Amino acid sequence: MSVLPFASRLPAFAPLHPLGRGPLGEWVSLVWPLEQDAADARPLVVKTFLLASGLAPETRRPLEEALTHAVPLRHPGIARLHGFQVDARDTLTVVSDYVPGCSLATARRRVMGRGARPSEAFVCHVGAEVAGALQAAHGARVVHGDVQSHRIRVGPRGEVTLTDFGLRPARPLLRRFTSPSRPDVVELPVREDAVGSPVEAREDVRALGRVLLELVAGNTVVPEDAAGVDAALSGVSPALRNVLRAALLDAPGATDAAAWLQTALRDCMARGMTCHGQEAVVRELAALPGAGPLSPVDVYVGAASVMTASVPARGRTLPS
Repeated sequence: MSVLPFASRLPAFAPLHPLGRGPLGEWVSLVWPLEQDAADARPLVVKTFLLASGLAPETRRPLEEALTHAVPLRHPGIARLHGFQVDARDTLTVVSDYVPGCSLATARRRVMGRGARPSEAFVCHVGAEVAGALQAAHGARVVHGDVQSHRIRVGPRGEVTLTDFGLRPARPLLRRFTSPSRPDVVELPVREDAVGSPVEAREDVRALGRVLLELVAGNTVVPEDAAGVDAALSGVSPALRNVLRAALLDAPGATDAAAWLQTALRDCMARGMTCHGQEAVVRELAALPGAGPLSPVDVYVGAASVMTASVPARGRTLPS
């Protein structure tokens, strides 16, 4: 028997276009808000997750608390969470900003598809922007807990946005089908560590370090030991190598880890890398759509908009 739902916190919206499946199996749709002024309105994204049925209130409470804490976050590098709800059918619905562009995972696949790697300036730019978003969140005592390349989106003007704050506690609660022929049988949720401990801010920074190492070194598997990290960074410039090594192995205390990483990456760009500056990053972004596969969601969300100038958001509404 289902537990009582969370209180309704969803803004009113009208559907625009289904976007397909997300990385956790959630359904993703593009919608239009009905409660905003027409001049300021922008599309929103709705993600719908199926939770394991019959979860006890104390099991679901960390999820509700994490999402509640994420709602007030306001930062240019954070996709705003507009509302969420869990209904009596154990369906979690999350409404957040629509972020044009492509995911960092897609950008990486495109570059690798050309037999190349992103420039170190691109890596520093992305890392510094995400670190700034994490710094703002950590200052509000909110940790992300699941920083990965598919949760980082890169916009047509070099904007970098971190998405999906508050969703980490949902991962062990998602419905898991043990057999394609028995969709009613689900695995018991696996309990993870509690969210909010001081060490987790450092883990956000280490996770970002792993994402950046994947970008700059072309590795899909990031080593955990010092020798492996040093080997993976052997072809990286000394300044960036020292920063990423510190982020992965020696990140500073919880209160200043993201601020330290942001400053260190910006210093790397200021030291005269072969390609640096916002305009150079935009030029590099413009070359991305030429090759490489798209994720199912990016096909619809407008990865090709990386090549375009600013267009009114409604103009990016996709045909069915």
